[in-house]
Amino acid sequence: MVKELLENAIDAQSNQIHIEIERGGSALIRISDDGTGINKDDLALAVTRHATSKLQTLTELEKIMSLGFRGEALASISAVSKLSIKSKQAEQEQAWMINTGTDSDFADYTAELEPVAHSQGTTIDVRELFFNTPARRKFMRTVKTEFKHIDDIVKRIALSQFDIAFKLTHNKKLLRNLPRAVTEKAIMQRISKLFSPEFLSHAKKVEFSSDHFSNMGTLRLWGWVSAPQWHRKQADWQYFYVNGRYIKDKLVNHALRQAYQEYLPEDTFSAYLLYLEIDPQQVDVNVHPTKHEVRFRQSRLIHDFIYSALKQALFPEPVSFVREIEPGMETESLTSAGQAGQSPKMSVQEGEYVNQYRHVNSHQLMNKSHQLMNKSYQPKIQSSLNQHHIAEQLDGLKQLYNTEKVESSHYTNSKIETQLQANEAISSFFGRSIGCLIPNYLMSQTITNNMNAQIFVIHILRAQQYLLKQLFQPNQQVPLLIPETVSLSNSEIDFLLQYQTDLNHWGLELNQLGNDTLMVRSLPSLHGIPGCTIDTETFIKRILKNIKDASFAESSSSVDQSELIEAFINSIRSAALSQSEQESLLKMLSEQVHQSGIAQASIGQHAVWKILDESTLDHLF
Repeated sequence: MVKELLENAIDAQSNQIHIEIERGGSALIRISDDGTGINKDDLALAVTRHATSKLQTLTELEKIMSLGFRGEALASISAVSKLSIKSKQAEQEQAWMINTGTDSDFADYTAELEPVAHSQGTTIDVRELFFNTPARRKFMRTVKTEFKHIDDIVKRIALSQFDIAFKLTHNKKLLRNLPRAVTEKAIMQRISKLFSPEFLSHAKKVEFSSDHFSNMGTLRLWGWVSAPQWHRKQADWQYFYVNGRYIKDKLVNHALRQAYQEYLPEDTFSAYLLYLEIDPQQVDVNVHPTKHEVRFRQSRLIHDFIYSALKQALFPEPVSFVREIEPGMETESLTSAGQAGQSPKMSVQEGEYVNQYRHVNSHQLMNKSHQLMNKSYQPKIQSSLNQHHIAEQLDGLKQLYNTEKVESSHYTNSKIETQLQANEAISSFFGRSIGCLIPNYLMSQTITNNMNAQIFVIHILRAQQYLLKQLFQPNQQVPLLIPETVSLSNSEIDFLLQYQTDLNHWGLELNQLGNDTLMVRSLPSLHGIPGCTIDTETFIKRILKNIKDASFAESSSSVDQSELIEAFINSIRSAALSQSEQESLLKMLSEQVHQSGIAQASIGQHAVWKILDESTLDHLF
């Protein structure tokens, strides 16, 4: 409840927010802000279900730029408490109040507006929480525990909204007073007060961005991560934000854990305070009731981006770490628990890591949340949401918006349809799949401009190899969820690691694990080619052979791209394709034909596809 009310205050572009709590929130929750306020004509609508002023068109559901947007919080709160709202906008001469609290068990949603004295902004009072639902009230914890939860919420939000001042009182006692933090020093002071001064003294700064990361628009990851030698026994100091929204995400946790993989003792955890800024259209925040979980449109790429950012921050060059923590290093704050984990001295060498993205050296620590949310994003790809999902979320919005405001969605749908028609023209070379003839061959049919039918017979493995050869690029690294091992002799491993810099450049990260075991931590990207996997052991051994042959013949000291591609495409393993995968493969092939203008492709001396037109079929029969 406090979280939703705070998010509304932040979305109102507030500079100061005051949270007043009595008896752990059961007696009073009051949130006051100096934001834009609520218009008099909207006050009555604000307490109805599904009413929100944060969405104007259907398409905005695909790029949520506010923290709250469902339009259910105030209605739900008023159903189980005595709710009153006072608000004034700058252009209004008079502030107005609506009070839905009654002596009965039901909220008065038809309450009359009353004039009231109030400065610009909004004050929301929630009194006698669960007064009409005694069964629910029994499940409330002690006053101390309930306030601890509220304090944690304020802490999480204050760590992402540095340009907003926060005050938190409990039973009229001021417990947190956080002034606006708009300078580097002030930001550090807030983090030190809410997080830990010990964390900052053992943290590494993260600043990592890409303007055009795999057609996803601008991505930026910034913040602080603990050095590997400084760790904890609990995962309680792990804060991750996406566009200012605090989340808990398994994919993010895995990327972070993988970056530390060999440098944390078992059953210990890193600490971090990280902020991901991403085009809102690339992330769906509407997948969980509490909005603590999100779904990235391209989760694999986000995983790789975070992993690479952490590796760059933690291990920018070959260094030696000694893992040691002296006792008594930490002090306990109001909401933290547990002491830092300790481990014996331990030296670990980390190999050179080559940055695959543009690294920005910036001292700017925080952009305003409002500026981030109000950016005009122009993503290069069109994502989509389930239309039923959209309809369900917008149920009831007709009370707020007339049909003229919704008509822009039809214009957008028209643009989408035009784009789909253009995509269809590009992918029409191979037409539609008519199934696999035998496991290795795919058949498709298309109609030419002169209305003649053509049937394509496509060798699936060669098609995958051809696509990979065309799409292969340096620095397209894909970290493995679980690193793979390859058995080689010690001399072979030493020989291969001499070319580590070149191999890193082409997306291959290797480490030695024991005398006769090579660890493969990442591979070049397969670019989403359907039904395509890589046999890692075959790939490594082919690379080894190719490098040996080239170095023997030419005394070469670097890895040639053609040698690596040759090893890569000959290590592909092809799986049976589903119907959707068949269509995806045809589309990818068609795009290559469209870009290159070729009518036939080959791998070596072997054709990738053959055309059976009507005359060829007549000749066969």
